[in-house]
Amino acid sequence: MSTSNVTWSTDSKLLEVLPTELIIDILEELDAISLLECRLVCRKFRDMIAEAARLTYKIELAIAEQEDGTNHNLGTKKKLELLRNWQARWTELDWSSETRYPMARAGLWELFGNVLAQNTMDGSFAFVQLPSESRGIPERIWTVKPDTPAEVRDFGIDPSQDLLVLIDIPRWVAGRDAHHRIYIRTMSTAKKHPLASGPGLIEHPRFTFDLGTSYSIKISSDNLAIFFRRSLMDSSNEFVIWDWRTGRKKLHLIDHEMESFCLLSERHVLLSVISDTPEGYDQAGLLVVDFEQEGSVEQTLLSISHCFKFSLPALHTSTRLRSFAISSDPSPSWVPRDDILPSFHKARDSQLLVVSIWVQTDSLRHLTLLVPRDILLPPKLGRMIDPHSSLTWEAWGPQGTRITERFTRDPSFEVWACHNYGTKFVLSECSDRTDLSFALQVFDFNQKALRNAITQGQRVSGKFDVMDMDFLEYDTSFCITAPTIFPAGEIFEEEVRTSLPFRWIAKSMPSIHPNAAVMCSEDSIVVVEDSPEDTNTYRVFSI
Repeated sequence: MSTSNVTWSTDSKLLEVLPTELIIDILEELDAISLLECRLVCRKFRDMIAEAARLTYKIELAIAEQEDGTNHNLGTKKKLELLRNWQARWTELDWSSETRYPMARAGLWELFGNVLAQNTMDGSFAFVQLPSESRGIPERIWTVKPDTPAEVRDFGIDPSQDLLVLIDIPRWVAGRDAHHRIYIRTMSTAKKHPLASGPGLIEHPRFTFDLGTSYSIKISSDNLAIFFRRSLMDSSNEFVIWDWRTGRKKLHLIDHEMESFCLLSERHVLLSVISDTPEGYDQAGLLVVDFEQEGSVEQTLLSISHCFKFSLPALHTSTRLRSFAISSDPSPSWVPRDDILPSFHKARDSQLLVVSIWVQTDSLRHLTLLVPRDILLPPKLGRMIDPHSSLTWEAWGPQGTRITERFTRDPSFEVWACHNYGTKFVLSECSDRTDLSFALQVFDFNQKALRNAITQGQRVSGKFDVMDMDFLEYDTSFCITAPTIFPAGEIFEEEVRTSLPFRWIAKSMPSIHPNAAVMCSEDSIVVVEDSPEDTNTYRVFSI
């Protein structure tokens, strides 16, 4: 008998002696990947892991890209049941409830962290915590009214920190320097946030006086990032990151090539950039900036030294780039408030970036680039490099991303910009493929869940992409592994293939107006619909 056989025999006898509970306690110290490997060691391990709810729960949390929640009143078996139910409902788009909320007519809204927020005509802010039967989250509705500012131009929220950020309407006062005034308040009372220093006010000098300036506000942990988009032709956009607790500025960029941004991590921001080639053609790129190293001095993109640029496919010489915007929800560090007591919630390292690209060829066309966040993070890339060099599209894009084109090109896609949450991305469609009725499509780029679904026998489409379908097949989930192909000379200079796999399902919803817009939260699809009475309504379909 060999030495290895003796060792294995001894170990096998040891497993027979050790109590099952003790072995399970030891296995519980392993991560999900190690537990999956242990299931392959022997039948005893396989059966123990399958029968122990706490081990199976850990594995299925990892596959679902979820983290355990703060609800300690529920046992592991109940949480596992809820998780499986939540996953099944998303896979089948099986709603547990529909709730309607009227849209306020004051013009400002936000959807973040499962909270829908609106301002009202009297200056108040109305909040709805969207319910989730699958995760045990109740509906909650409340309204607050801030004392200052009297008139709000825009706002942002972070429910996990009870944070409400208000920007007042710009005014020009003779004899005084013009400033943007940014108020740090709470969502619960609209009073000064207790963690904000001083009066809870950040004053930022205006780079130019432009009453048409629009704002994009993102919050992640201590970071408050605001993009100031100018309405004047040939005017530069401005981007600033502060520590909202202290008011300390971390990054300040002014440049006409910046189009939009999203926060990648607690030290990295991603900017979409449109520049001109030496020949005068449009060129799109994604720029990762380490704002903790870069510093707070006002500068242009050419001055940045701690960054990394990702090139996109070269456009055809006749193609013009009209818009280039990034979105990603929730923020990198987001977790729900402890008092919500969720059974589980989205894992913090699981995120999809949605890049919306409008191009003009012989017609206006809308492309969507889907990118997993970890592809763009510096640990995957090595050291940050000089901004004048970049990683070619061929080196990162074809295998690691997916580009799709919408059949319907509704401009409201940019207005109702909350199209993704975690690894999910939603699109609506009203076209010949849907018999001109409203159809919902969900794309899920969770690679672990996709591989698990394939091993369990879910349908795989390796020969066509969903965009090649002559009509949509409803209520059936596909695993799409076929590439999406754009031929050379149409939009791009050369043929562009992208092949990041995803799970896809479409659902016909004939009761919804064909021109309705769609958004996504952790547990819900939010449809923005015109009612016959000409008052917009949020229809929330919850999992």
